[in-house]
Amino acid sequence: MKIIQFLKKYYKNASAYLLGAIVFFAISLFTFIGITDEIVLEKETGFDETIFLFFKNFIVHQRLNQVVNTITDFSSPKLMMYLFPIIVVSFFLFKLKRESIFLLISGSGSLLLLSAFKRIFERARPPYPLLYPENGFSFPSGHATFSFVFYGSLAYLVWVARFPKYLKILMMTFLILLSFAIGISRIYLRVHYPSDVIAGFALGYSWLFLIIFIFKNKFPLKQ
Repeated sequence: MKIIQFLKKYYKNASAYLLGAIVFFAISLFTFIGITDEIVLEKETGFDETIFLFFKNFIVHQRLNQVVNTITDFSSPKLMMYLFPIIVVSFFLFKLKRESIFLLISGSGSLLLLSAFKRIFERARPPYPLLYPENGFSFPSGHATFSFVFYGSLAYLVWVARFPKYLKILMMTFLILLSFAIGISRIYLRVHYPSDVIAGFALGYSWLFLIIFIFKNKFPLKQ
């Protein structure tokens, strides 16, 4: 009862969606902590190797390799260094200042978190990448984290926008599935361990939830 009263204090309608988001936030946070402890620090490799063996059955298909490589590029630094600031500035120019600030904080904050965690854990990338090697540390996955935050932020902005409901559902579904596909592509290409990607998703959701929570209470976006 106390939790429900607390939620209703900050939200006019503490719906099942909100409660579900909070529960998933807690699960994501504990997942990130659990992976950090058991797999990264304790160096348990059984889980990662099992997933790698599953994906090994598909890598013989050259066309699929090309498709997966294209998917992973949707969160590549080369693309995001242009796409991210362009969208932020575009929102600002169209007088959507809070939306612009929301996207700027969510995206920039996730990059800072990624940089910090990668330097703290310094986990090496998997050996024998499928197509090409990548530089930098492996944990957590930058593509998984940033794609979830970036495309998840866009999905939230679509949700609060004045679009027809069917269009909202289509756009949000596409953005969320794209972010998951990007994460999976990193495992397929063997440039990240599966645990890196799962931790990246968990970190991305946790950070995005906090930013949405703050903006919804202190700086509500226009609907």
